[in-house]
Amino acid sequence: MDRLEKLAVLLTEGIGPVRFRKLMERFGSIEEIVNADIRDLLEILPEKVAFRVKNPDVERARIQVERAERMGVKIIFQDDEDYPQELRNIYHAPPVLFARGNMDLLRERKVAIVGTRKPTQYGLKMAYRFASELSEAGVVIVSGGAVGIDARAHEGAMPRTIVVLGSGIDHLYPRSNLPLFRKVLESGGLIISQFPMGTGPSKETFPVRNLTIAGMSLAVLMVEGTQDSGALITARYAFDFDREVFTVPNRVDVPQGKGPYVLIRENVAHVVEKPADILRELGLGSGVSSSREVVLEGLEKEVFDAIVGRVHFDELLMKFGDYSRLSMALLNLELKGLIEKLPGNYYQRK
Repeated sequence: MDRLEKLAVLLTEGIGPVRFRKLMERFGSIEEIVNADIRDLLEILPEKVAFRVKNPDVERARIQVERAERMGVKIIFQDDEDYPQELRNIYHAPPVLFARGNMDLLRERKVAIVGTRKPTQYGLKMAYRFASELSEAGVVIVSGGAVGIDARAHEGAMPRTIVVLGSGIDHLYPRSNLPLFRKVLESGGLIISQFPMGTGPSKETFPVRNLTIAGMSLAVLMVEGTQDSGALITARYAFDFDREVFTVPNRVDVPQGKGPYVLIRENVAHVVEKPADILRELGLGSGVSSSREVVLEGLEKEVFDAIVGRVHFDELLMKFGDYSRLSMALLNLELKGLIEKLPGNYYQRK
C-alpha cells in the first residue's frame, strides 16, 4: 500500500486516535485493515465508518498531499522515523502529523510550557525565563501557539521550539500571532498539526491538541491558568500519561494563580523555582554550561544602553518620548533577564 492510500484511510471521517489504535491492535497494519472482512470491522467501527474504511477517499488524500508539497509540509505517519517516540507510546497518539520546519526537533528531548491567554507580567517573565534557560540546556520547548504564556514560551526558546496547532497547518491560529509563527519557521523552529489541512480551530480541536502537547513531552510546566483553563487540562493529561508536571509559585488571590494551586493541592505538580529544578528532576543536569548571547536591536538596545546605574522611568521617557514603545522595550528587556524593575518605578541592569 502506497502512502497516498495510507493517508486516505487515516483521514477517513470517524477514524480518530482511539479507533485507529484499536484497529491496529486487531489487524496489525493499515493494509490489513482495508482488506479485513466487513464483519470484523463492524466489531470496532460503526457501519458507516466501516464502509468508508473499505472505500477510502483517495482523491481527498491526493489534495492534501498536493497542498503539503506546495507549502513545504511533511506528512508523518506513526511508523515514520520522524514521528515523536514519546507520542507514539500513548493510546491517544494521532495517526498522522503535518509538519513544517525543522524535523530534527521531533527527535529531541521536549518539555511543554503552557498557561493562560491572559497572563500577569510575572507569568510572562517566568514563561520566557524557563523557556530560554531550558532551551539553552538542550531541551526543545513545546507549546500551543496561543497568545499569552504560549507565545512568550516560544519566543524565549526560539529556535528550539515546536508549535502544536489546534487547527490545520494551513490555517495558522490565532491570526494575531502570525508574526510569531513566521519567526518560528525562519529561525529554525517547527510547526505541527494533527488535523487535515483546511481544518479551522474549534472547541473540539483544542482539547485534542492539548493531548498531543502532553503526549509528546517529557514533562509539562504550567506557568499560570484559571481553574478551568486548557493549560490545567494539559497538565492533567500529562499526569495521566505518567509525565512529570511542574508549576511555579504564584499568588492565590489572582485568577491566574488558581490553576497552579489546584495542581499543587491535588499532588499533581512539583513546585519549581528555577529551570535547574526541572532539569534535575528529569535527570538532565542542573543548568546550562554557558549563557546564550542576547542580541539587542533598535529601541531595546538604545534603552538598555541608557540604563546606567538606577534610572527612573520618567528619565527614560524624557529621553525616548514614546510611552507605549518605551514600556514595551522595558518589558522585553525584563523578560530577557537583562534588567529588573525596582520599587518606585526605577530600573537597573541585572
